Amino acid sequence: MDPGVKTMPYTPDIDIRDFIVLEEVMTEYELGPNGAMILASDLMVNFLDELRDDIDEYNPDWVFVDTAGQLELFAFRETGPLIASTLGFGSIQRVVSFLFDSNFVLRPNGFISTLLLAASVQFRFRNISQINVLSKVDMLSEDQIEMIVNWSQDFKALEDSTNERESGMIRELSMLISDVFSQLGSTSELIPCSIKEEKGLDLLFGYLQRVFDSDRSKFY
Repeated sequence: MDPGVKTMPYTPDIDIRDFIVLEEVMTEYELGPNGAMILASDLMVNFLDELRDDIDEYNPDWVFVDTAGQLELFAFRETGPLIASTLGFGSIQRVVSFLFDSNFVLRPNGFISTLLLAASVQFRFRNISQINVLSKVDMLSEDQIEMIVNWSQDFKALEDSTNERESGMIRELSMLISDVFSQLGSTSELIPCSIKEEKGLDLLFGYLQRVFDSDRSKFY
């Protein structure tokens, strides 16, 4: 679902670029790449019926929708929730997967900032379950992975790390935001994964199954 992507590490069965191509939008509407990406994301809604028909032809057990990495293009525009709800037609169960960038969340401030983004996405897609994934863990040590996952489960540990490693206004703001999450309770479980090493994919699959089983029980 990214009309501007150049190269991909896999071949998708269904590609939005069959309907919308960034360069063509730039030329037709005389826009730069940023403006064209915004417009292209809005234009996607014109092809939802075709996308649904293409998905239905495969009669798949699972559908993975890979969206553009910029949150403002999908999650924070009206088209994102509309696409998610439309492609999830019938009895299809849906989950939003939010990726925590492993490089960005090594410091408490970066982790808390990402946690805020994850919470805002969950609020935008409030009728769809969300799972949080710590991506590219092949770039981290085991100790670093354990530290980050622990932050997602124990906000007291996150506050302690913030107090130790941050300073000034960043420290104060981080402590306040961390306290808000602490009062709200735990967030979605953070699942460490690496596509490169095929690490954690069994945990991700198991977690998806639990979410779907839980959602299914609501209909009976």
